[in-house]
Amino acid sequence: MKLDQLKVLRAVVETGTVKSAAESLNRTQPAVSQALKALEFQTGTELFDRSGYRLELTAVGRRVYLQSLRVLAEAEDLTQLIRHFEKGQEETVTIAIDAAADPNLMTPVLAGLQTRFPDTRVILRAEVLSGAIEAVRSGAAALAMAPAIPVMLEEEGFDYRPLNGSVMRNVAAPSLLDAMNAPRTLADLRRFHQVIARDSGQASGLFDRELGVQKGQRRWYVSDLHMKKQLLVAGLGWGRLPEHLIAEELAQDRLRDIVLPHTHLSFEIEVFVFRQRRSAIGPVATHLWDAFAH
Repeated sequence: MKLDQLKVLRAVVETGTVKSAAESLNRTQPAVSQALKALEFQTGTELFDRSGYRLELTAVGRRVYLQSLRVLAEAEDLTQLIRHFEKGQEETVTIAIDAAADPNLMTPVLAGLQTRFPDTRVILRAEVLSGAIEAVRSGAAALAMAPAIPVMLEEEGFDYRPLNGSVMRNVAAPSLLDAMNAPRTLADLRRFHQVIARDSGQASGLFDRELGVQKGQRRWYVSDLHMKKQLLVAGLGWGRLPEHLIAEELAQDRLRDIVLPHTHLSFEIEVFVFRQRRSAIGPVATHLWDAFAH
């Protein structure tokens, strides 16, 4: 049994057809079919039910597939470990930062990183909602700093550490609040545009719906919170922003809280730093992780 055969098995299960698996692996369909047949010959049983359009795992096939995922993960960890030994410290390290997280939490850590690893390139990825989790899950980022719920991080199998809490506040410019004429319910806000930051990830699971957006709500979409703030200050809409991002605007009365009787529009969030639970972690990523513990 070869790792290559297990990779073919994983690709076929994930894509559902031999053709799609061949495309994802950049191989011919006969080569993929041959690898599957060889694997079935070695296990002594059929791994797939081929009666339908999509290949479906048999009971034995599912057990083999689940075990193969563990074997492939171990092999990928070993490959990563060898590469770290060969290269020493990482040439590049990527950090995903959610727009709702206070960047002041990151700057002292980055200052220490710059002093200790001056030759390592650092890439900071700005993410929104599920984007940070997806970046770490896919390996595109070594770690991330973002608001999250502990159970979500547990389900992803991440290592995580709490950093601080913040408050998301629903705000609008004074001119727009005057136009709202003392709203009493969420329904009173429907005709005023809500400005919403688009999810930078695939919005799966908990994120696969627009939280805090009511049916029939007029809405505009932006790709980052700074653009969102600019539109809110200009009186072009209302929306939710993290407290640290609008402290100055609130102090200068350029933005105000939207207050509705019996309705709590603002809510608290908890920011975490998290990473994949991998055995092979480079010295730069390790330094970053440890720095957040102090």
